[in-house]
Amino acid sequence: MHLSTSQAATELGVTARQVRRTVASGRIVAARYGNSHAFSQRQVQALERTAHRGRNWTDTVQKAALDLLATGKTTELSSTERSRLKHRIRSLDAGALAGQILRGRVSLRRAASDEAKSRFVSVLASELGLSAGGGLGILVAHDASRASRRAHLGLDDSGDIAVVEGDEVHRKALEALALYAYGDARECSAATQWIASAQQAV
Repeated sequence: MHLSTSQAATELGVTARQVRRTVASGRIVAARYGNSHAFSQRQVQALERTAHRGRNWTDTVQKAALDLLATGKTTELSSTERSRLKHRIRSLDAGALAGQILRGRVSLRRAASDEAKSRFVSVLASELGLSAGGGLGILVAHDASRASRRAHLGLDDSGDIAVVEGDEVHRKALEALALYAYGDARECSAATQWIASAQQAV
């Protein structure tokens, strides 16, 4: 099911103009039909969950934050910047953190069959107590577009596989953030707990 610009605006509690600006900035993907846009429910849900105020983080800060969440250390920043970033990571809610880190890294895709989708079960699924079947599939790859083509995943803005651009060392953190943003209510709740403990461990 797709939503019109006005329906998406109502669901997000903003104006239609703000929704159009969000599309122009690339924070939400929309299908275009003439002068109108159509938004998938999953994209609107992800935008609602990951809304944040303030400046977007640079690529360097995104990578440093991922390093800190995944390994507890980073060499990307000076000690003062690192200390400030640790404080920011601990104080942000999961949605704002996901919005900062996932920005520009995720596309939704769809597998040709359930059997093909089963190859993309999150490595965090068992750790989070989620079932291996159904739900959101996740593919984390350094070259996400190429990995998607190789896996024959079709671009679909309401798809059930989140393809995330990232490195293997950050896999669990990226999967948790993607499950939080794009997953169903159960996946979002389980991912929230994982993110909260990773934040406190920073």
